[in-house]
Amino acid sequence: MHLVRGAKTVRGALLGLTILLAVAGCATTPASQPTSVQLTVDGVKLAGADDLQSQAEAQLAYTLDYGYVARAGAAAVSCWFAKTGVEFEVERRLWCGPVQVPGTGAGTDWVPVPMKETAKDGDEVRFEVQSPQVPEKGNRSTPTNRLVRTDGKEIDPSKQQDLTAGRDFLAVLPDDGKRPNSDLGLGNVEIKVRDDLLSAVVTGWANPDVWYTAEGTVRAEDGTRLRVVRVKVEKPHETDSGFHRTNWQGFAPQPSELALELPGKRQVLPHDRLPASGSVFIVYTVPDAPGEGAEVLSLSTLGAKSLEQRVEVPSGKRLDTPPPVLRRAAGPAHFTEPTQKIRFGDRELGMKVTGLKLGRQRPVKLGESQYDVATISADDKALLEVRLEATGNLPDTAGGNLTKELVTVELADGTPARQVGARYDGGPLPFAVVVEIPADARSVSVGLVGGTPELPRLGTTPIAPLDGRMTVALDF
Repeated sequence: MHLVRGAKTVRGALLGLTILLAVAGCATTPASQPTSVQLTVDGVKLAGADDLQSQAEAQLAYTLDYGYVARAGAAAVSCWFAKTGVEFEVERRLWCGPVQVPGTGAGTDWVPVPMKETAKDGDEVRFEVQSPQVPEKGNRSTPTNRLVRTDGKEIDPSKQQDLTAGRDFLAVLPDDGKRPNSDLGLGNVEIKVRDDLLSAVVTGWANPDVWYTAEGTVRAEDGTRLRVVRVKVEKPHETDSGFHRTNWQGFAPQPSELALELPGKRQVLPHDRLPASGSVFIVYTVPDAPGEGAEVLSLSTLGAKSLEQRVEVPSGKRLDTPPPVLRRAAGPAHFTEPTQKIRFGDRELGMKVTGLKLGRQRPVKLGESQYDVATISADDKALLEVRLEATGNLPDTAGGNLTKELVTVELADGTPARQVGARYDGGPLPFAVVVEIPADARSVSVGLVGGTPELPRLGTTPIAPLDGRMTVALDF
């Protein structure tokens, strides 16, 4: 469940709680203070443990300054030793936190700081701290044992606490999509950005004082403001069968990169935190100062034919001029599958159009094995993929590579569209042809033309249409 609440209600509740605790405290005996403890490593006294804590905290300060992690608690970030379960025996590393690794959830993370043994003298051992092992964006890091400091304080890091989000905080949280924006305190917006490997639609936006999650509440620390955007994501890189190949020429297509460009920081949204098809909440902080700069959602198409698209949030103002095809939908929401009757040697078959894809790039097959990604030749063009299926009593031949040129696509005025590639496998026809058309085309016709290709196991095979071409609407 996710809810936002205004600042006045929350502050009133906190004030009442503060007064209640103060009154209760007057009637109780002060709690005993922790006392300093002697920590050991492998049964040997750990010398200079106070200095190790301080040195690790100084190391972690750099990771905070550079935004590798964000503050996630009301108190200052501090470093602790992890107990192994035997008295005050501890691991050979410290844990510093609580922090949040940008791109993870709304839980607290801890950064491990290894220690290197430098000297052992009788019953004492000395260490020096190494560089913090900061998790990659989107990856969590949490100790499993209780934490202890040299003054005897102990905490259980597994106990979730409400978060006070600091600078560079960014959480990607699941959204089942069941609750309307009005229930969540979000304003309705619609900001669309897509390429052929990733699409994102911002459907909600808020500037709340507090955001409620399954893991607890999130508030912004002093000097920052909280933002929440609701984003519907589709990853054709994972959901589109055309990209499900392993033998690519050169490098395989890289997943496109979605990011938030915020004042002073560009925050990439970890690809594996985004669903293949679904919705997420992105909760992040920005400086609490007017005029700090716009907040921008960017989509980067990677690879040799790279492209960057940028749009302001929440206004929806485009900061780029993308190819017009990317302002259109990638395909129809619903599609009626037409079929053309064809003569294929000594039998009658059907050539059915099973789907359409419209975009800037499409995967095509090169020869007998490798695949590549074709790209439009100019910004005013679009690639149309027509997916096909041969129906009927199919002959035993793998002829798609030889029959692909017989499948033609024509514009509304009868002009043939240039075929830039196809995909085929073991059937008599290709299962997809890719043609280049004007980006504003609203209909095409698809059909077979006659020919006599030399096919495996069949030899010279006459192929011809038995009825008219199929008109296909591109009204999406």
